[in-house]
Amino acid sequence: FYSESGMPTKHLSDSVCAVCGQQIFVDVSEEGIIENTFHEFCIRGWCIVGKKQTCPYCKEKVDLKRMFSNPWERPHVMYGQLLDWLRYLVAWQPVIIGLVQGINYILGLE
Repeated sequence: FYSESGMPTKHLSDSVCAVCGQQIFVDVSEEGIIENTFHEFCIRGWCIVGKKQTCPYCKEKVDLKRMFSNPWERPHVMYGQLLDWLRYLVAWQPVIIGLVQGINYILGLE
């Protein structure tokens, strides 16, 4: 990692996936969304399962709309948002119930 400027730099080869670090043998990569090359399934997993919309290598934002051009490939994005909302509701449910019970008690609506 030596450089003349004294600052270490990192360089990723064009034939290496930016997510998993494995060699890309077949031309089944998604290129053009960002500058790095990666396997299509790797970047989808990184963005959907990991809920990170940035490249793991350069931290540039990944455009999910360009990645899912087929509408049949998008339901997990909508369902993912729905599941996030439900998780949020379940996590805050005891607080919400406590607030409603407290308001009912204060207003004498028991």
